[in-house]
Amino acid sequence: MSRIIVYTRTFFPVMGGLERNTFTLCRLLAEWGHAVTLLTETMEEDSRDFSFRVLRTSSQVQIVREVLNADLVLMNGGISVKVCLPALLFGKRYAPIYQSSDLFVRENDRGLGARVRSFLASCATLHVTVSRFAKVRLEKLLPGKKCLAVPNPIDAELLHLVEASAPVEKEYDLLFAGRLIDGKGIFHLLEALDMLRDRLKLRVAFAGEGEHQEKLVQEASKRQIPIELLGRLDRESLIQAYRKARVLVVPSSTHTEGNPLVIAEALTCGLPVIASDQGAMVEAIGEAGCCFKRYDAADLARQIEWMFSDGNLEERPRPTAARHEDFSLDTYARRIRGVLEAAGMPA
Repeated sequence: MSRIIVYTRTFFPVMGGLERNTFTLCRLLAEWGHAVTLLTETMEEDSRDFSFRVLRTSSQVQIVREVLNADLVLMNGGISVKVCLPALLFGKRYAPIYQSSDLFVRENDRGLGARVRSFLASCATLHVTVSRFAKVRLEKLLPGKKCLAVPNPIDAELLHLVEASAPVEKEYDLLFAGRLIDGKGIFHLLEALDMLRDRLKLRVAFAGEGEHQEKLVQEASKRQIPIELLGRLDRESLIQAYRKARVLVVPSSTHTEGNPLVIAEALTCGLPVIASDQGAMVEAIGEAGCCFKRYDAADLARQIEWMFSDGNLEERPRPTAARHEDFSLDTYARRIRGVLEAAGMPA
């Protein structure tokens, strides 16, 4: 039995893709008999029981104490100086799991922080990316370092909800699911819808919350584009939203995606996807949808129009089923065993 620390800055009751993936990772490691401690800076308690230990702290002393007793440290979300540094000093094996294709490189950051992150990355036992696209990029940044691509999976709870849910009548043509912020491309989506107003009458829903929610409502009203705000949804309600939609749209612009879990969830529900052409999302979608040029609202409009014409929408179900296998829990478990083996740990 190995002592494994999984660090993530945020965790339940925050309910995003990172948090759900962290839960799946920790539960899997615990099922294999490892002593798992989840370190998180989310102080709000969660009512559910976990099969692994959860330590909610921002204390550097506590973090150092936990790292000192660990055999392996995994950081879900990338390089964390407060965790990597003690792991390096104590000679512990550590591996960042990058949820963004930015990896440890931050745009326009050339200061001390960037140099420290680069150094800590160069000393890591191995690196895990959530897309092959990011893996290729990392191998160019750190030639010769061990790197494995492990796409985020559909967890067992969500899969059960999908299988148990009955077909429902379609209420939305397009569904956006995520944070309502400018970087997620929500205003490019409104611009594209404005271009299509005379050719397509689309029902559009936004699931999620965010700092630009009010601006979104104001802009939609100004353009006279009817939208429905679904708010922040729990797991079951999110599955219902997927079931009620015909297409998921992921128009992310300045926000660099790793491998958005909403894409895997949508494909599991048989929902095709339209997304910006960030490498990781092009890879995730495959032939189960289409991509448009990042930042280009006119191209987004063209892809939406293409999807809803000439039977293209009806041809998507088979590709979505084929892509689902890459996000299955069994595939994920096999890849995580590979991560442990690459780190020199018993699986």
